This record gives sequence, C-alpha cells and structure tokens, in this order.
Amino acid sequence: MGREIHIGCPCCKNKRLFDADSDTEGVIKIKCPICKAVIAVSFHKQKIHTERTEQIATQ
Repeated sequence: MGREIHIGCPCCKNKRLFDADSDTEGVIKIKCPICKAVIAVSFHKQKIHTERTEQIATQ
C-alpha cells in the first residue's frame, strides 16, 4: 500500500479535490465544487497528471 496523495484543482485555489493512494492506476474525472471545471486525473506508474476537460455552466 502506497502513501496518500492530495489531488488539487489545476484551475483554481482548491488544493484538495480528493485523496488517492499512490498505487492508484487509471483515469478519474471529477468536477471541482469551487470553479465547476471538470478535471481529468490520470494515474500511471505512480505519476499523476491533471487536466481541465470542460466547464460546467451554473445558473
């Protein structure tokens, strides 16, 4: 079991979207509750890449 990593939003000041184990593999999409951007988080061989994929409009 690896160490816990804090995943933050690359678009705003939200420093903690969720926590993940360093051994996690795959892609997760999550909507930031602050800026409403949809963020794709890619986990591969203990490397993490975050990228904004779309913006959700609010009314």
